[in-house]
Amino acid sequence: MVDLGEVTVKELEYLRAINDEGSPISITSLSKKLGRSASSVYEEINHLISKGFVTKNPDGVCLTNDGKLLLELVDNSHRIIETWLVSLGFSVEEACRLASKMETTMPIEVLRKLYENMGKPNSCPHGKPITFENTALKAVGAH
Repeated sequence: MVDLGEVTVKELEYLRAINDEGSPISITSLSKKLGRSASSVYEEINHLISKGFVTKNPDGVCLTNDGKLLLELVDNSHRIIETWLVSLGFSVEEACRLASKMETTMPIEVLRKLYENMGKPNSCPHGKPITFENTALKAVGAH
């Protein structure tokens, strides 16, 4: 199972950088993108490999299916929380800022209830898609 509560901000930063750059990405390219030493990046990549979020091959580093699923789940979490906060009267900008602080800490059961109680919205206030039903089912069934 992919669990939002087990991902750190640092891990998420690395996973997003790998995803944004496309796979595979070299350690050197990733270290330049993140502004960190190659040795620090190498150490964190090994940590992400041990968690099952990335793989490493001669061409570079790639996200695993669990890594991609985790990013999708975090994005959905952010969008659901953001939509909920806007419904409570927060501005879109403030809701986005607050959602960023909660996106990895909200249990999936709570997200599911929020999503259902809001009528299963299709998109967030920014118009980005919410694919929570499919993502949550894959996350719960992963591993």
